[in-house]
Amino acid sequence: MVTMSSSTTLSNSRFIAPEPTQENNANLPLLSAVLEGFVDGILVLTEDGTCVHSNQKGRILCRDLSDGNSTSPLPANLKAMCVHLLESREFYPDTLMVLTQELTARSGHQIRARIQWLDLPATAQSYLLVSLENKTRSAHASAMLEAIQYNLTPRERAVWVLRRANRTYDEIAQELYITVNTVKRHLKSIYAKRKEVIEAIAN
Repeated sequence: MVTMSSSTTLSNSRFIAPEPTQENNANLPLLSAVLEGFVDGILVLTEDGTCVHSNQKGRILCRDLSDGNSTSPLPANLKAMCVHLLESREFYPDTLMVLTQELTARSGHQIRARIQWLDLPATAQSYLLVSLENKTRSAHASAMLEAIQYNLTPRERAVWVLRRANRTYDEIAQELYITVNTVKRHLKSIYAKRKEVIEAIAN
């Protein structure tokens, strides 16, 4: 994450609910339809923090990223990133800044937050584009596709999904109620199958 000086007069309180109004959605029907189809969570905010649009995934991830105590629907860590991006325009007006940070949600999922400027040709106003990627779910989906590709057994598939989620051998063993040696044996088989697939593709 890029950090800037805190001398700016901007306040986190400027960033208000990522709940789009009916009026905003009516003005941007095409944008709303496109953003709703994104795999990632998407929020579009004005410079004063008003939400122009938030897709369903964006609202779900915001709730998961909140601490559960704040009354603001926009999580504090995202507010801080927005403030830093606004500061970047004040201090570095000729530099296009994109802020990225890895966050851990209350569910334990790893979320990659990315905030950048969104300039729409039809308007003079600038917007903040916030994208939220659930890396845990992405890794799970990739692991499931690889399990099919490598023709893994159900148990190998379970081990592989956890391994691709960066779980240690001990963690995998505890979650699946197997020994660490069994985990290693499954992974050895998985890597052998993976090697066969890669070699077959190469030939």
